[in-house]
Amino acid sequence: MISSLEWVPAGVADPSPKKYEFSQAELELIHMMEKHNVEDTKEIKAHQEIRTEKEKSKIMEENTLPADLRMDEYSSDEGEDEATRGAAIGRLLVENDEIEEPEPKNVSRESDGVSDDESDGDSEDDDLDDVPDTREFMPVDLDGLNSIGFSQVGTNAPTYMEDFEDDDDSDAEDIQIRGSDAVIVVAKTEEEFAALEVHVYEQLTGNLFVHHDIPLPAFPLCLSHGDIGPTGSAGNFCAVGTFGPGIEIWNLDVMNALEPSCVLGGEDTSMADDIMRLNMMGASEKKHSNTLSPQGRSLKPGSHTDAVMALSWNKVHRQVIASGSADCTVKLWDVTQAQSDKANAATLKHHEDKVQSVLWHPKEGTLLATGSYDRTVGLVDARSTENVKTVKIPGDCESLAWDPFNPQYLSAASEDGTVTCWDVRKFSTKTPLWSIVASEFGGVSDLAYNTHVPGMMATSSVDKTVTIWDTATQSPTAKMNKDMKVGKLFTLKFYPSLPWLMGCAGGSKEMAIWDMSQDDTIQKCFGDRIDHSSLVQTDERDRKPQNEISFDSLMNSTSVEKTNGKSKGKSSISNKKKKKKKAHRAGR
Repeated sequence: MISSLEWVPAGVADPSPKKYEFSQAELELIHMMEKHNVEDTKEIKAHQEIRTEKEKSKIMEENTLPADLRMDEYSSDEGEDEATRGAAIGRLLVENDEIEEPEPKNVSRESDGVSDDESDGDSEDDDLDDVPDTREFMPVDLDGLNSIGFSQVGTNAPTYMEDFEDDDDSDAEDIQIRGSDAVIVVAKTEEEFAALEVHVYEQLTGNLFVHHDIPLPAFPLCLSHGDIGPTGSAGNFCAVGTFGPGIEIWNLDVMNALEPSCVLGGEDTSMADDIMRLNMMGASEKKHSNTLSPQGRSLKPGSHTDAVMALSWNKVHRQVIASGSADCTVKLWDVTQAQSDKANAATLKHHEDKVQSVLWHPKEGTLLATGSYDRTVGLVDARSTENVKTVKIPGDCESLAWDPFNPQYLSAASEDGTVTCWDVRKFSTKTPLWSIVASEFGGVSDLAYNTHVPGMMATSSVDKTVTIWDTATQSPTAKMNKDMKVGKLFTLKFYPSLPWLMGCAGGSKEMAIWDMSQDDTIQKCFGDRIDHSSLVQTDERDRKPQNEISFDSLMNSTSVEKTNGKSKGKSSISNKKKKKKKAHRAGR
């Protein structure tokens, strides 16, 4: 089963991922061990040297020859005489080997009962059998090495080390991510095993394969991709929400990661980390306890108390993450403060049931949409937790989506199969812009807008199909319905870097990639709508994040005007949006 998927924008993933990276705790442990164990290391080395000397002396005593046989006790003259005599003997032996012995004459072979004619065929073999083969295949014996299969012997032939280097180069090529590759991350569960799988889709060949996977400790429910890590530097990260109360931030550029880069909320493992540090320093000899007390398993300050069901990474304030939980709350997190108590920046409690969906506005970095099982959709201004607007929907909210070409439009999908769209400038009126029945045979599990094609919306359903909608008018129409052949669908996403690529997954173990560039129906309806300005790709790593001070001042701002009445509410929302646009343009 695949519960969620996320595309990685082009240019974000490291072309040559690392195999392993030391965590901050491991670096601290290494530094601590180096600092406190210098004397122990010197003492151990001294003991090893003494032990080595004793072993050498013992071996010398056991293998020492009598004095009269020790070559090193002879004089240099005697040594030279012995060497000369040895060389002469060697030459004589070689000369004797080269002397051909004459065959004995008048030797009759009839006594053997075999005639000369009959024995001619075997005479050569008999002679070879009697002659010992004294050849030695030495590295310099090129003919001998060639005769046993080493055909490329010579000074220019590859060595064993060169073969190993070739293997390393081959491995590096296998893990390399090319510029034309599309990277997609899926949250997969198979029986009792859960993992975060990083897939690579080769657009030129249509090949899809697993590049590497990261084991997860709990069943994953949601994903969100971001490019700012705990240190504040740009990278390739994925936030994972599970049945646990914590939010794990994983570095996707590390292939054999053993633990996340950081965890927002969740169990307080500080005591466990301290115990690990003590044990690593040899503190177990002092009978320190290796078991955690009940207080050691408490939650971190500001943590969720139940499963994390929804995540959204802010694209403007790129260190900020919003999360929705089964504890009925929405929390805002600063990932750069993960190691401190300031990670949880705010908590919103405007829903009365589980929060299934949260979504930041793609351009207005303080505007957050939320959806809940209490059958309401909320609109929150993150600068003031009291400034919340809600509207009712026909069923439990399953997914939310902002229209990238009409950023004032917010759409919500519900379990009864309907999709409803509002103009947030008129959100207080609670009147939708349009509402459609997107699925008659099952709920709508997810919806998404194409960021490169205006008016193109897709919905997925538990009836195993994806439907493409034209929302260019206020009466959306279905243009195509396709069975994706991967079971009930729970999630779908458009690739943000190309116009015609979409991924979806659900109850099956496999995911499906739909390349719409080859579909005549899609091209006939939407082919001439591509927004070419949206295809200009920028390296996300070069973008600087909004600084933390600006975000803190934004969250603590009290300058937001409170609304009194519908007409005043409309004008105040309009004024707020204008102010926010000016602030973002100014780089605040």
